Amino acid sequence: MVSVTSNATLKRRPSPSLAMLQRASGMLEAISPAAASFVLATLFTRPRRQKLPKRERDWLLAAAARPLRLQSGVEIPLYEWRATPRGHGVLDEAPLPTILLVHGMSGRAGQLGGFAAPLVKAGFRVVAFDAPGHGAAPGRRSSLPEMLWVTEEVAAHLGPLAGIIAHSNGAAATVAALSRGLRVRRVALLAPPTDLAAYLGKIARLLGFGPKVAKGAQTLLEKRYGLPFDALRGTDLARGLAQPSLIVHDNADRVVPTSEGRALADSWPGARLHVTAGLGHGKILRDDSVIARVVEHLTPEVASVEEE
Repeated sequence: MVSVTSNATLKRRPSPSLAMLQRASGMLEAISPAAASFVLATLFTRPRRQKLPKRERDWLLAAAARPLRLQSGVEIPLYEWRATPRGHGVLDEAPLPTILLVHGMSGRAGQLGGFAAPLVKAGFRVVAFDAPGHGAAPGRRSSLPEMLWVTEEVAAHLGPLAGIIAHSNGAAATVAALSRGLRVRRVALLAPPTDLAAYLGKIARLLGFGPKVAKGAQTLLEKRYGLPFDALRGTDLARGLAQPSLIVHDNADRVVPTSEGRALADSWPGARLHVTAGLGHGKILRDDSVIARVVEHLTPEVASVEEE
């Protein structure tokens, strides 16, 4: 998911700078559609880093942290919250059910930090990570396939997962990972997108590009990552999933339409949909009632692990 959008950007008239960009995009498309597709593909896979607000810094300071070296050689930070941490920098094995937090495009681990304390209180070990190109991790590029692969790699490193909480592009990556065999007992997905091609088309229009440029960018990205967009369509993948799923989506989300969360819930056997009001795409991560509902959804897994 591209980083050039925000809730405000998608609902207001374009700013003077965006209007100028749209005119430049139109000129580039007229001169060289191939170059325009390359530019769009580049923008679509370039996350934006933002300064951590104090609440996120505080949440991360409460976690033990250490690096994880991926198969690519890139080191990313892991953060762990638990009732009895053995010290900063230590992620040891523990007989606690593990919840993995997965952020979205242009996101970071700290955005989901509000879930940590309630989950720890409920008896979980909680782990989050900054994906390459996000937060404190190195890199400048990211994509849904790359988020899928890093989620799979982190999950394999952690061992059996009681649950996953994932937001936006991280939710789409989680659905794809589950369809590829990732074993997780329960999942909670917040503002999940389901149609990557449709989102790319939306970004293309926002930037002033036409549908042919969007299609060209899609072709470039499919060749780069070796995964067709259709293979990542969440509504198709969800039909084969059996994990109890809670899908939370806000009716004021201007980044990912609520209709996508509804469609995913309709496609997923046994999924439950909860629609909130007035939280948008980001505040849904730190709303107390949403956090409580998600923790309640995951809590049965504490008893399940204790019985094993």
